Amino acid sequence: MSNSNHGRGRLALIYSAIVTGDDEDPALSTDAQANEIEAALHTLGWRTMRMKFDGNMPEHVRLLKKLKPDFVFNLVEAALDTDRLAYLGAAAYETARIPFAGSGSFGLMAASDKIAIKPFLANAGIPVPGFACDPHWEGLKDDRTYIVKSVSEHASAGLDSGAVVKGREAVLARWKASHARIDARWFAEEYIDGREFNIAMLEMEDGPRVMPLAEMTFIDYPADKPRIIDSAAKWQTQSAEYKNTVRRFLDPKAEPDLAKNLTKAARDTWKLLGLGGWVRVDMRVGADNQAYVIDVNVNPDISMDAGMAAAAEMIGLSYVDLIRTIVDAGLRRGSGRA
Repeated sequence: MSNSNHGRGRLALIYSAIVTGDDEDPALSTDAQANEIEAALHTLGWRTMRMKFDGNMPEHVRLLKKLKPDFVFNLVEAALDTDRLAYLGAAAYETARIPFAGSGSFGLMAASDKIAIKPFLANAGIPVPGFACDPHWEGLKDDRTYIVKSVSEHASAGLDSGAVVKGREAVLARWKASHARIDARWFAEEYIDGREFNIAMLEMEDGPRVMPLAEMTFIDYPADKPRIIDSAAKWQTQSAEYKNTVRRFLDPKAEPDLAKNLTKAARDTWKLLGLGGWVRVDMRVGADNQAYVIDVNVNPDISMDAGMAAAAEMIGLSYVDLIRTIVDAGLRRGSGRA
C-alpha cells in the first residue's frame, strides 16, 4: 500500500496517560504509543491535536462540540483511575457525534469486566475457563489450579508467578494479598496449563480479519514456573521473564485444527461484542487443543513494537498502513456508535 496523503482535516488524539517517571509504568507506554501514532497520522496528512480525557464527561463532550475535530483516534485506557471506565471516552465521542477509531462504548464496557463477560461468551458457545469470585467463591475445588487476576485492571496488573495457586485456601490467601496491594476486585480463573495465544484482529473493508496467529512462547522457563504473561514479562525490560517470553507465529498448515479453533473463537468474540477497529483476543490452549478465551483486549497497544504491528507486518502492512486501516474503518463506521 502507498503512503500518499489522505488526511481529511483535523484529528484529535485523545488518551489518558499519567506520567509518573517510572520507566516500567504502562502510562509511559501510552505516551510513547501516542507519539508513534501521531507521526504516522502526519504522514497520512492529518492535522493533529492532543487531548487528555480525565473522566469528566460533560466537560469533555462540551469541548469536543466546541473544537469539532473531523475524527478522534481513541487511546483512552482508563478514567478516574480505573481501567473499568475506559469506555467513557468512546461514549463521549458517540454523544458528540464524532467518528472515531476503535470499538464503541458497548464493546469497551463489556470487555472491561472479566467476570461479567464470561457467561456472555459461554452462552454464545465461546469456550472460557471456569471461575469463582468473592464474596462466596462458589465452585472452588481443592484439586484444581487457578490464576488469581484483577476483574477490570489490565496490563497484567498484580500478576506474578505467585498468582497461580492450587485449591480454595491458596486462592483465598492470594486474593487477600493481592487486594492489599491493589485495591480492586479480584477473581480466580481455572488455569489452563498449556500454550498462550494473542490473536490480533483488524477491521478491513470487507469486515474483521484475523491476523497471523501469534503464540507467546516461554523460553527456558523452569518446570515449576507458571508459563503466564505476568507484569514482569510485559514491563520489566531487564527481567528474565521479559527476555524469555518470545512471540512466534503459528503455521496453520502444520496445525490446521488448532488454527481453526483459534480463528473461530476470535471471530465469534468480535461478532458477539460488536467490536471495531483493532482488537486482541487472548487464549489458552490445553492438551485437548481447545482454545479458551481468557481476555478480550479492545483497542490494545499498537506501538510499533507491539503484537498488533508485528501481525500487520506479517501480511505486508507497514506501521503507517496499519494506522491508515484503523482510521479508514472508523470513518466508514461514522459517528454515534454504541
